[in-house]
Amino acid sequence: MTAAIPSTPLPSVLHEDYAAIAAGTHAEGPRGTVRFAVSTADPAEGKGDLFVALGLARALRAEGWGVAMWPLERWGDEVPADTAAVVVMIESFVPGYVPAGTALVAWVRNWTEKWAALPYLDEFDAVWTSSTIARDAIAPHVATTVEVVPIGVDLDLFTTDRPHAHAEPADVDPVAAADAARTDRAVTTVNFWGVRRLVQDVLAEVAPAEPIIWYAANVDHVEPSPGVELRPMVSYFSLPEVYRAAGFVVDDVIAPAAAYGTLNSRLYESLACGALPVTDCALGLDELGLAEVPVFDDAASLERALAMPREERTALVERLRAVVVERHSFRSRAEQVGPSLDAAVAAASGRSGERSAFLRWATEQRELLRRTEHDRDVHLAGVHDINERLIVSEQKVGAHDTARQVAEAERDQIAARFHGLTRSPEYRVLHGLGLMARRARR
Repeated sequence: MTAAIPSTPLPSVLHEDYAAIAAGTHAEGPRGTVRFAVSTADPAEGKGDLFVALGLARALRAEGWGVAMWPLERWGDEVPADTAAVVVMIESFVPGYVPAGTALVAWVRNWTEKWAALPYLDEFDAVWTSSTIARDAIAPHVATTVEVVPIGVDLDLFTTDRPHAHAEPADVDPVAAADAARTDRAVTTVNFWGVRRLVQDVLAEVAPAEPIIWYAANVDHVEPSPGVELRPMVSYFSLPEVYRAAGFVVDDVIAPAAAYGTLNSRLYESLACGALPVTDCALGLDELGLAEVPVFDDAASLERALAMPREERTALVERLRAVVVERHSFRSRAEQVGPSLDAAVAAASGRSGERSAFLRWATEQRELLRRTEHDRDVHLAGVHDINERLIVSEQKVGAHDTARQVAEAERDQIAARFHGLTRSPEYRVLHGLGLMARRARR
């Protein structure tokens, strides 16, 4: 078996189950309906908040909850009255259209400072944060108890099992076969959404034994470098196959999250698949039981981490993976937040009617602003497109003008040479001899 990082990894069969949850197929459950306020309900957009929401939703479904997404395009609509709880994944969601009898839960995964500054944070019946540092920053701003609930991993999706592999012979050790199918190469799945990531400066200078394979959104706009092999972004449901083939996974934590130790799903997902993450944020690792995860801060330290011998790496991954499996699955998270959800739903059940008039007005204004920003961005995109086309046209006109000038200069040179030749003594002699020869033939 030849070990290689797949160029077109196959998606997990679980993508259909995730798509069904995103589409609202599992919105009803005996314990009530939990809706997640997310940026989108389309998994193809590759948004991290959606996949975290879907991961917990899938685990909550197994606990008897109905689960559904409440994407941004519906934030200006009234939330259905039969909703037991809304788990808010993004700080820009204003809950004015959530019924007063529906529990509100804030899950502060990053952008902690923005969450803490929200004037309506006390509307939430429960607040979860991804780290203790974030909890301590949020707690002074709310009356309710803040609970530490890190994000997690779906161990049914991210696994060392290789569902697309051919069946191994009976006498082949499956663990040894999986290890043989794993390369020593590093990959990264950090996406580029138009804002430069800190890891890009490191990747521009790194020189590992083999280039790091970078699967990136908007890969055409990422600067190439000798130490990196650029590839287009792959589906979230294809990541397990990528991680199962990789030795290392390079992680990058955005600055607002790094400041509070609120770490990425990539950390758990790579370990669940048997690959060793190498991250640029040490804060928060110890709290998760993952203090042994290698950390880099420049190209040299990243190169040292990626040079770890296979035997050492394998032993380290086994220790860290055991922690992930025991403590950081979404199944564990669902069990953890179950009492919190029950308490929030019970507290909200004593209320009726609508949220305050001021909060409903604020929601209306927020959605108006969002639509205005969207229209502005569409307009600016149109202007940008027209400008790009104008630049291309001007470049073409310039190229034609340059070509014309070159042709004219060449023509003038030929004319000058012709004029010089026809006036030379040699030409006159030869021309005269030619005339005499023609007369003689006649």
